[in-house]
Amino acid sequence: MSIVLFLVSLLVFTAEGGRDAGLVTGAKGTTVPYYASPSELNGYWQSVFPNKPIPSAILDHFSAPSGKEMNDQEKEHYWSLYSDRLTEGDAKIFHNWAHRVASEKLLYPETVFTAGSKINLYIDRAAALHSAYLRHDVADSIPMSTKNFTDIAAMFAPVSVSMARDMWSTLSSCEHPREVAGEQKACTTSLESMHGFSALALRTSDLCALSTSLDVPKEGICSSSQRYEVAEVRAITAKAAVNTVTCHSMNFPVALFYCHAVNPTRIYEVTLQREDVAAIPEPRTPAMVRALAVCHVNTSGFDPTLKYWVKLGLKPGEASVCHFLTRGDVLWAPVSAT
Repeated sequence: MSIVLFLVSLLVFTAEGGRDAGLVTGAKGTTVPYYASPSELNGYWQSVFPNKPIPSAILDHFSAPSGKEMNDQEKEHYWSLYSDRLTEGDAKIFHNWAHRVASEKLLYPETVFTAGSKINLYIDRAAALHSAYLRHDVADSIPMSTKNFTDIAAMFAPVSVSMARDMWSTLSSCEHPREVAGEQKACTTSLESMHGFSALALRTSDLCALSTSLDVPKEGICSSSQRYEVAEVRAITAKAAVNTVTCHSMNFPVALFYCHAVNPTRIYEVTLQREDVAAIPEPRTPAMVRALAVCHVNTSGFDPTLKYWVKLGLKPGEASVCHFLTRGDVLWAPVSAT
């Protein structure tokens, strides 16, 4: 049914030519940009986080091409690069964080974050690093829902089938996630709303924002045969578990983050060294990597059918669940906890 909707919508968008890709109708019929400019984004950041560096996962979206700067050919190239190679299984609608990272390859017990431990390193690819933030007022006026799919997609016409597929999947994930017990969540399409949700969830506006190191390739790391050794582990938050918010970048024509809090957590920066560095590496396996890792401490509400539990021979609640952050993810934490 959804594929039919995609194709019908695609025909409508192609026939009508879509709206001006960078404008939305304002008061009295005037038009205003619906993308936030780099100066607006930087101004907001400096107003709430004066003299604090902007995490790379946020900064990547500041200079993203938008509107008339991204022509149709570039749009097609971008979406085909990230979407058209997906299999049917990859393109399924994932309903919550636990199922999105259900592969045992992406999950680790906290015990591996000890110097000398050896692991096969898997870090997921970063989604939509170069999509532009919406202006806050525009973002607030567009409910991110599959019910509004036609209107939302019309803003980015012409829309390829792969682009439509990813948009529908992302909206569905935002709209119908199955909750981990106690999880707080929201999909945000502006810098202000991402910051606002994090402040609300963490009950403080005194926050810091972090992203994983640029050592991690945008394409992620899949070391199926080459192992990495944990060289150093630095606790970002106190050993006592704290509340944090993780915002995952999603595939969408604009910057859209799936932000959620599955607390409490412990956060680490892990430095890993690839074994046998003289050997010819697998594609996208750098010799050394520094990456942020999030460990969810209370796992009693997690899906008991995850292969992760089978691998460990344990049940939810008997061990923490840890995963590395991609290049596109943003971690928010109270300043008092770091």
